[in-house]
Order: sequence, then C-alpha cells, then structure tokens
Amino acid sequence: MVLAGFSPAIIMGALGWKSAVSVAMLAGLASFMACTMGKGWKSGLIIALPFSVFTALTVWAAPYALAAAIVLAIAAFLRGYGAKVGLHNAFLTTVIALGFLVADPPKFTGSVPSPIVAGLVTLATALWVTLVVFVAQRWVHPPKLAPIETVRVLWFSSVLALLVGIATWCVVHFDLGHGGGWIILTILVVFQPYLDTSFSKAVERALGTVAGFVIAIVVGLLVTSGPLLYLIGTILMIASIVFMLGGKPYWLFAAFLTPAIVLYESAGSTVTKVAIERLEATVAGVVATLIVLGILYPLAKYGQRKSGAPTL
Repeated sequence: MVLAGFSPAIIMGALGWKSAVSVAMLAGLASFMACTMGKGWKSGLIIALPFSVFTALTVWAAPYALAAAIVLAIAAFLRGYGAKVGLHNAFLTTVIALGFLVADPPKFTGSVPSPIVAGLVTLATALWVTLVVFVAQRWVHPPKLAPIETVRVLWFSSVLALLVGIATWCVVHFDLGHGGGWIILTILVVFQPYLDTSFSKAVERALGTVAGFVIAIVVGLLVTSGPLLYLIGTILMIASIVFMLGGKPYWLFAAFLTPAIVLYESAGSTVTKVAIERLEATVAGVVATLIVLGILYPLAKYGQRKSGAPTL
C-alpha cells in the first residue's frame, strides 16, 4: 500500500520529471499519513483540495519571507485546530510537506506557473493515495481519535502558528535551504497540545535523530551506489511507517525516518555531509522549541493553579 501510494513519484521520476518528484513524494506521504492517522480515506478527501491550494500558495510565497511566514502560519494554525476533533496528528505531515516546499521550492519549465503545477501535482497525488486507501480500507485501521477541549486547541494552534511563522521567516530570509525544512519539521513534531508531552517528545526526537544519524553514517561508509542508497532509504522509510502505525515509541520512528531521508538526499553529496546538516537543523529546531516551552511552562503552571485544570 505504501509503494502504491508513492507510485506517482516513481512514475514521474522514471519519466524524467525530476521537479515533480519531490512534490509528489511529499504529497503522497502527507496524504498517506492523513488517511492512516485520521478517518481513513475520508481524511484524504478532506485534505486533498486545501492541501493542494496551500501547496500552490507556498511555492508562490517561497521567495518572500513575510508572505511565506503568513502562509505557513495559517496552515499550522489549521493543523493545530484539527485537534478539536482529534485530527492534529493526521494533519501533521501536510504542514511538514509545506515546510520542505518553502525551504526548497520546485521550479517547473513551461508556460504554466510553477505554483499551479505544484498544486495540481499535489491534488492528483492526494486523490490517488485516497483511492489506494479506499481500495485497501479493510487493511487500514485508523486510531481512535481523541478530541481536545476548545480552549486548549486555540492556545495550541495560536502558539504553533507563531512558532512556525517565525521559523519560516528565518528559513526564507536567511536562505537556509532544505535544512530549514527540518527545522520546521522538528518544531511541528515536538510542540504538542500538552506541554508535558512536548518535553518528552523533544527528548525522543533528539534521541531518534542521533540514532538515525549513526545509521546513516554506517550505511554511507558501506554503500556508495546511488540506486542502492535509494533502495535502502525506501526500506527504512517503510520500516518507520510500520513502527508509527504499530504504536512503537516515537524515537524508534525517528531513528528510521532520519536515515531514510538522509539517504534520499545524498545523491548529489555525501551521506556524512547531509547527515550532519540534518542533525544540526534538528538540534536547532529542538532548542528553539524548548526555549519557548521553558517560557510557557511557568505560565501554564500558574494557569493550572488558578483554574484547577488537571494537566498541562
């Protein structure tokens, strides 16, 4: 099912349409996660059109720091607001995909503007993945969704939008490139509706990234063939998704996802160089989020004492 979901990217790569491959890969992964972590194929239909519109807006805004920050902030807020019906985890990868697109926007040749092409590729891929999940729905067992109270959802969405907006502005303004996408990814993954969960997620993210860094270095020392690196990366990607869907600890998911992406990106560079760049970006994202959490935690504790709320 995973391979079927990525088939648009595989076909585009085989046809030599390299600019569309990254868009299709990101759209396929985001749509697959939305379906498997949300309401099955129905979640795919929910995100298909909005996701494609945001993809087009992101590619259009990518050269402009303020515009890009606003687009990503709105997307992050909507993702966070999905927590009201328990869909914030299902929508997570959609904003992550936008983060990588704004950090390294695709460029298409031809008379049709790149934002429109990127949006159409995303829409076609999202609908394809939704169809795949619909056909295979007997094997898809979405998790039980846990809605979160409105006050906490608004707080979470607002702070997340601010964090992602600032990070996006920095990524574009300082031209951080693809590594900037990892900073945005880390913030989105680490910052959770409950602060206690955010701290534990930060630790797991750091642990998983370091473990993945070691795996990538070992593979890079043993393998130099580009096609073989892609094959190993695909195996690691599928393993990470299996761990996630199986409810395994997050650090284990990150430990396999990190080397998978590093190996995918190592075709024009060395595995060691790419791994170090991704490690630095992840650490920057974790540190930035922890600083914000350190500021918010005393405020949340005070509010907890005043309101008698049971959790942070």
